[in-house]
Amino acid sequence: MTIRRLGRSSTGNGSDRGRPRTLADLASGAAADVVGLDPAAPADVATRLRHLGFRAGIRVAKLRTAPLGDPALYRLLGYDTCLRCHEAAYIEIAERS
Repeated sequence: MTIRRLGRSSTGNGSDRGRPRTLADLASGAAADVVGLDPAAPADVATRLRHLGFRAGIRVAKLRTAPLGDPALYRLLGYDTCLRCHEAAYIEIAERS
């Protein structure tokens, strides 16, 4: 029997090469720039995320995560919003140091 741990590595050790970083991968307290939305995102979800301000070039910070890991609180454009992990996974990011 093989046991595999679920989750995403945030260490960048190469285990997820070829997959763009997403907002769901961002560590609490870190900030990044939105690169775009995943083309596989459902149209209604992508539209709602754009209306919330998740557009290319926008700076977003992950403030904290709920005790059980979902949802997470993000700050962008001067306001705070919560997203579930499956929604945040549609937002592609590029971290800045």
